Parts: sequence; structure tokens; C-alpha cells
Amino acid sequence: MLCGDFGTSDDWSEPLNRIQSVASALLISILISIVFVWCVEGSPQAFFDAWKHTFLNPFGLGYTLYYTTPLIFTGLSAALCFQAGLFNIGSEGQLLWGAIGIVALSSFFPNLPPGVAIPLAALASGVFGAVWGLIPGYLRAKRGSHEVITTILLNFIASSLVSYCILYPLKSTTTQAAETFSIPNSYQISNIWFPTTPFNTSFFLALVCAILVYFVLNKTVFGFEIKAMGANLRAARFSGVPISKRMVQVFVLSGFLSGLVGVNEVMGAEHKVIEGFSPGYGFTGIAVALLARNHPLGIVLSSFLIGSLQNFSRELEFFGNWISKEYSIVLQAFLILLIASRTRKKGERSSP
Repeated sequence: MLCGDFGTSDDWSEPLNRIQSVASALLISILISIVFVWCVEGSPQAFFDAWKHTFLNPFGLGYTLYYTTPLIFTGLSAALCFQAGLFNIGSEGQLLWGAIGIVALSSFFPNLPPGVAIPLAALASGVFGAVWGLIPGYLRAKRGSHEVITTILLNFIASSLVSYCILYPLKSTTTQAAETFSIPNSYQISNIWFPTTPFNTSFFLALVCAILVYFVLNKTVFGFEIKAMGANLRAARFSGVPISKRMVQVFVLSGFLSGLVGVNEVMGAEHKVIEGFSPGYGFTGIAVALLARNHPLGIVLSSFLIGSLQNFSRELEFFGNWISKEYSIVLQAFLILLIASRTRKKGERSSP
């Protein structure tokens, strides 16, 4: 079963068990990491230096929160589809369109005041992602095409089309690099708390989205229906849930959430779209959702965890002599394997 029910029961033992399993997996992963660094570097000192600069240094903490923000969006996107028994592997393409949508809007309306430009650009990023999410939703609901295949293929199409937009109609005329022109100042959002880092106010937009998704899933008829789909599609159909309509709506909302990554990357950090700006946020969001068991508020914590690992690996590469930033992938794999391999009690439902 893909539909998790974390937080929907009055029995707190299950949420506490899940928190305990994540904490245990994290502790074991940290111990394995220390041993690994010790073996490679000859001393665990690089591990502790990187840890200190990741969490106790304003510069490092700012980058950690910056990496956390897009993972909240893509984690919510993946979890929303998981709750409905669907797979959205297309977040990567949807977030690319979300980013390009901001630049496209600013090219048509460059002189809007900030009070209009910022919310309109944020909306445009979500809408561009939602339109790209509509395609696999329609194909799944109306044509029976499996969403895993369509979303994966649409990622390649999105990457090619967005690259064309970056290199031709929206290309910067001041550099030879593969990037668009910079958006006007009125479209840019401010960096806060850690001014020397790209951390910006889109983090709070991500938190609002997590709260809204939690409310929709647990307090509305729509949320009940999509969770019913994830629990038992046939039973949901016989109970009167409009399956096709809900499939399309879930993919549209999922694409909207993925598209909002552009707010963090374009409006908050780079102020332009750079080809290859995403290090795989769309795919990492799937791991984020799995770690949180699809719980919207848990996704905030798991995003911070994965974001910390990414920044920690960057710091570890700096302090170590023989370790690259790809080390974060190893740590993520340890975490997911340890959590996924926990022993289930008899009769316990299977969930990511």
C-alpha cells in the first residue's frame, strides 16, 4: 500500500514507532559515516569539522535551509501522488518548467511592481509545473498509460525543451554560459537571516504548502477520496469516488508543488535559469517522501535531514582530502535502506 496514515490515528504508538525507527536509522548511519571517514581520512576529525560547519555556522546553516526548501516542494509533490496510489517520477521536468515560467513572465511584464510581480511569478511557476503534470494525469486517467513511464519520458522532453528556451528565446546576451537573462529586481525575493547565503523567503512558502497539504489530506473530502484511492482503488470506485477526475487533479496539484521550486532557485537564489541548476531535486523528493512516510509535516523534517546531508557532504569535501560531495548519496542510501528494512509487526500495514 502506498497510502500512509501517519498522524490520522488517535493511537500515538505508531507515529512514535516511526520516529523511533528514523532516529535509530539516523544514529546507525552517523556511526557508519564516522567509521567510513576514519578509514578513508585516517581520522574522524574531518567528520566533526564538517558537522560543526553544517549546523553551528551561520553560513553552513543558511545553505542547509536553502537545500531544504526545494526538497519540501518535491517531497510534497511525490507524497501527494503516493497517497493516491500513484507515482510521480516527473517532478524534475515539472520544476524545470516552473523555473522557466518565471523568466518567461518577466520577459512579457518587466515593469510590474514587486507587490504584483512576486505573487504573480510564484503563481506562474506553479501553473507551468501544473500544466506539465496535467499530461501524465490525463494519459493515466483517460488512456490508461502507466504514469511511471509517461513521467519519466516527459522528464527528457522537458529537459530538451527547457534547454532550447535557455539557449535561444530567453538566452542572456551578456554571457556565453547556458543561462537566461536575469529577472528584474521587482521579481526577486530577499535573502534573510543569512545574507551571505542563497537562503530566502521561499522557505516559508514551502512550510505553508506543507500545512495546506496536511489540511487537505486530513480535513477535506478531497483528501479522504484520494487516500481511499491509495488504500483500495476498486473499493473507492464502488463507493462513488470519481477516479479519473481525482487522478488528473492529483497530478495537477503535484506538478504545481514541483513547479514552486522555481521560486527558490530563480526568484530567491540565482535570479535566472541556469542549465542543469537542479541536482536531482525531483528524484530526491521521492526519497524525502518515503522517509516521512508521506506525512506532509514529516516531509519538512526529512527535507531538512536530506538537505543537511547534501550540505554536510559539501563541507566534508572541503575539510577532507579523499572524499567527494557525492558522499551524500551514500548516506541517503544508508538511511533509506535502514528505515525500509525495519521489522514490521504482525498485521501492520505496508507503507513506504
